[in-house]
Amino acid sequence: MINMMRVDERLIHGQVAVVWAKHLGVNRIIVANDEVVKNEMQMMALKMAIPSNIKANVKNVDDAIKILNDPRGEKLKIFVVVGSPKDAFRVAESVKGINLINIGNYGRMEQPSASGKKREKLDDTVYVTEEDKKYLRLLAKYDGKVNVQVVPTETEKLLKNIIK
Repeated sequence: MINMMRVDERLIHGQVAVVWAKHLGVNRIIVANDEVVKNEMQMMALKMAIPSNIKANVKNVDDAIKILNDPRGEKLKIFVVVGSPKDAFRVAESVKGINLINIGNYGRMEQPSASGKKREKLDDTVYVTEEDKKYLRLLAKYDGKVNVQVVPTETEKLLKNIIK
């Protein structure tokens, strides 16, 4: 069962590996990112940041989707982490049963974006390009809950109420 999918450009860090994982009670974290799988050092660093009681997979998005659609995963408590709204949409379109999509930290590390596209502040920790907004609008229509929330103790905001 997929407890939550989080969009966070930093992928695995303290908020994800410790705070959210503990709050959700997960036993598996799957990072779905096409770039990080090309960098062995980054993959090792991500896996080292995950508590030892939680199994981790770092896969490209297509391989992560295959794992998430495997019926054996129904017995697990899975937390999926992606690096962009586009990747979140790819996963949400291909995998059923995601209880919650969470937008955490996104777009602050790249001001302006590397492509030169201007980023607009959507929330204190979320800055988006027009392309990002396109995918967030699609995610806001998702059947499950889609929120913006950095940590579980923070008040959540529903994405559909803040995306224009």
